[in-house]
Amino acid sequence: MLGKITIQRIFLCLGMAVVSASLSAQVEELRTYKAKRKITSVSNASYRVLYYNGKGIHTYNDNLLFEVEKMREFAIIPSGASLAVLDKKGRVVIYSCNEYNKVLHKIKNKRKDVKGKWEVNALCYGADARNLIVANSLSEILVYDPRDYSLKYVLQGDSPAQFVRMSPDNYFIAAVRGKEIDIWNFDARSMRKQLSVDGDVLYVAFSNDGSMMASVDDTHRITLWNTVSWEPVYTYAAETSLSLSAFNADDKYLAFVQGGDSIRVLNLRNQQILQTLPGNAGAVTCAFMKANASDEQHLLTNRHNELVYWNANGLNPFYGKLLNQEVDQQMNEWVKMMQGESLEEYQLRVNDETRARQQELFSIEAATRLAGDRIAIDNPFTREYSAATGLLAIGFEHMPDIEIPVGSSEVGDFNDPSNFFFSNAQYVLNDKDEFEIAYVEVLNEVSGKVYIYDNIGRLKLTAMEVDDHFIPLEVMQQVSQEGMKLEDLKQEVLEENKQDKLITDNTQITVNTEVVAGVDAEGNRILNYKIGYQYEVVNRAFSANEDFPSGGYDIEKSNAAMSMMRIIRQSFQEGDFAKYLSEGKRVKVKITGSADASPIRGRIAYDGRYGDFVNEPYYSDGILDNLTITKASGITQNQQLAYLRAAGVQHMIENHITTLQDTRNEYDFYVEVATERGGEYRKISVEFTILDAF
Repeated sequence: MLGKITIQRIFLCLGMAVVSASLSAQVEELRTYKAKRKITSVSNASYRVLYYNGKGIHTYNDNLLFEVEKMREFAIIPSGASLAVLDKKGRVVIYSCNEYNKVLHKIKNKRKDVKGKWEVNALCYGADARNLIVANSLSEILVYDPRDYSLKYVLQGDSPAQFVRMSPDNYFIAAVRGKEIDIWNFDARSMRKQLSVDGDVLYVAFSNDGSMMASVDDTHRITLWNTVSWEPVYTYAAETSLSLSAFNADDKYLAFVQGGDSIRVLNLRNQQILQTLPGNAGAVTCAFMKANASDEQHLLTNRHNELVYWNANGLNPFYGKLLNQEVDQQMNEWVKMMQGESLEEYQLRVNDETRARQQELFSIEAATRLAGDRIAIDNPFTREYSAATGLLAIGFEHMPDIEIPVGSSEVGDFNDPSNFFFSNAQYVLNDKDEFEIAYVEVLNEVSGKVYIYDNIGRLKLTAMEVDDHFIPLEVMQQVSQEGMKLEDLKQEVLEENKQDKLITDNTQITVNTEVVAGVDAEGNRILNYKIGYQYEVVNRAFSANEDFPSGGYDIEKSNAAMSMMRIIRQSFQEGDFAKYLSEGKRVKVKITGSADASPIRGRIAYDGRYGDFVNEPYYSDGILDNLTITKASGITQNQQLAYLRAAGVQHMIENHITTLQDTRNEYDFYVEVATERGGEYRKISVEFTILDAF
């Protein structure tokens, strides 16, 4: 048999279960909300949605919040407590989101060091609700503190900006000036980069992880920028006008308004339009958002007089990100010295060569788990047979072809699809975030012959992004050793407190150390050190004695919490972590306070020991929210109780850990309220991230 023989398309019998994920997933219209008048602009903070109709700001279900005419722009603070309105005269007014026509603050258009008044051109909030960014007619970028709207500092630009956005990681402020985009390093208060495009820039949007920025200009182009190098990495060119754009939760997709009458969803990994949403004439918004207290993801768009919610849960996830997270976790565990392992045994097991091999193995295992029985739903069919190479090509609907060695006399067997069975498939991910078969066995059930496709080791594992995630082995080993010392310290403190009858075996504390690769605002690769602590009292009968009593929030009344704080204090002041805490070092502190579901009847008195909190931002179920706790109002919700338990941890850190008093600490509070009752749900965790630790 000479040359190539084309075999008719056949479907092979697989005998495998179909995976649940769709290979061609799309968003679907979920529900609509009617408006009495034409919608002219929309702002949302997660699931909170407000729109403007030329007469006033309304909630998503058409309830009037306040009347305002001739408005330029408005933005909801991400915590949802208030919104900033920029009127036609260039003034900024802060309104409540919870009370009708309630003005909370007015930002003055003057200050002592500047003669005369200015107009505000644009504004935005930072993603953590801790900064309001304002661009004015004096070419300044003003940064305000939303707690009291005091001016924090001023950045002087070359000309007035017409549009501003802040990256979710607080690294950058992007200020648009015609065809120019100024990128400010927020922390250093200096110009990071000045970008130029061919047309006037209409809009910019940052990805949720801060690694990308999309700019839209009036030449009908979207440019995707890498925020490490600030070089353009991809351009989408359209035939009609473009306006807003938005990244989905894991940054795999970009939605944008095209021609004012359609919304398109672009897969950024394979650079293909996934879907065009019909019937969106008059569109002025597109925004991905997480539904309240759930993992559901929606896409918000609009038509002339209605808001449209689309179910975006069907979009395939960013598999590469999931794979990297899993492999990083596995490698951090693998590199740790095992109990009973000698130093010589450890060095034989963990070295540069074994590490590379283990990382590849974890990558293939993770990709295979993510892929599921992908062959079963990907419609395999035979393509061509090459007599010269003895290889038969098998094609798939959504994966690259594979070639298996088949003798020329056996080619005819493939005409009967019931003879063949695929098994032991292994996968990798390519740079388009698509699965490729790395290994599979094809059994001819009639002859009993097995044909093997084996490409392991020859496929480039681009999804691993080795340069971005590389951590020197000696650093991983150092962190592992310090983790073992932290474990010893924990046991020592627990035993002493048990002897003093402060706690029992029911108080359990876990500690862990981890190094994570990252990048700073100047584009330098850095290594961040994560150190975590968590306690819980596993038996509710012991909770009242060892932990907070029901309704309690004073951390000094919880022996379990104070045991954890003692471990933190000793490890940061006397242990290995002190050497990483030089003056001015940035430290992120994530504190999670918890409460059970026991109802609060009436009001629990708050003695004000941790101060008053008014519209204070905190995270719940992954969404930024706000709460108010004052001595006068007391405690009426379990969220407030959990928050105060977290506040107690911050109070102890600030007042009792001296090595953290000269560092730059950034606190984020997370609140968890269990659906069950019981003291065992009143646990606290603390995670320190020392930025650029090594």
